[in-house]
Amino acid sequence: MISIRKILCPVDLSKGSLLALKFANAISGRYRASLAIIHIMENPHLDIPGGETGAFSFGELVNLYKEERQEEIIDVLKQKGTHAVDYEIIFKEGVPYKEITDTARNIKADMIIMSSSTSEKSEKVAGATTERTVRFAPCPVLSIKTDHDQEKREKIEKIGDLMDMSPNVKRTILLPTDFSEHSELASNYAIAFAKEYKADLIVLHVIETIAEVSFMSSVDLPGYGTTSIYYDGLLKDAQARVKNICDKAIEQGIKAREYIIYGNPRREIIDIADKESVDLIIMGTHGRKGFSRFISGSVTEAIVRNAQCSVLSVKHPEHNFV
Repeated sequence: MISIRKILCPVDLSKGSLLALKFANAISGRYRASLAIIHIMENPHLDIPGGETGAFSFGELVNLYKEERQEEIIDVLKQKGTHAVDYEIIFKEGVPYKEITDTARNIKADMIIMSSSTSEKSEKVAGATTERTVRFAPCPVLSIKTDHDQEKREKIEKIGDLMDMSPNVKRTILLPTDFSEHSELASNYAIAFAKEYKADLIVLHVIETIAEVSFMSSVDLPGYGTTSIYYDGLLKDAQARVKNICDKAIEQGIKAREYIIYGNPRREIIDIADKESVDLIIMGTHGRKGFSRFISGSVTEAIVRNAQCSVLSVKHPEHNFV
């Protein structure tokens, strides 16, 4: 069961972030949740006419800056559609992803909803902030892809359509899993969302190949005999685990099917999402830092960056809503 009480939405007033705010407002209304909007102030003295000339004191500039930004945010919140039960607007100064994750922790947010745009220079910065937020957030992060072509953008903007629960609206959720603790948590979210939104569920496991060794070769791998035997063992294990997830979904009345493929997870997840016209990807993230992240990279962050649909990323959180 999905139970959302508090949503945090970062807004930098770019087109993408305002679209994400519109979506967050609708989701908040659907679940009768409170909505907190956070805006990170950078150079208020440069964004107010006359600010660079010293015509206003710094305190006056900050107040003017806040008033203007608040008006723009409220204009979006008042647009036609489903609205949050209540909202607050928070202004912060500092490194965006740190302020976002710290605020999420302080207000005990159930979920962060934010834009993941990469099409314009200003929104590439926002995209990088989203990836860092995914890595450090204490709660699930729903990144809304807002840099689609015009047709897809119009579809996202029709919030009423996204909230339409009629049975003739077909939705597909993709659950990539590596069977880790974080992926197990993500499977709970995927099943809950698929049931709530009457969506089909695709469970995907990618058996990552070793770049230097051909899958069909017989080169020895330490401790595993031949390469083919090694991969055969991985395949049998994956089949059993994926079937278990699908069975749990089917028990909930969800239409579920599976993919088990060989390749690079970053590439294969994107390819399947495109091939199946997926509406939402739900996946776990390890939130690795430092050297371990450098070695393995972050698959989830790569998917957030490159997927042509929205992504809900979860890790073993301090706070969750399923």
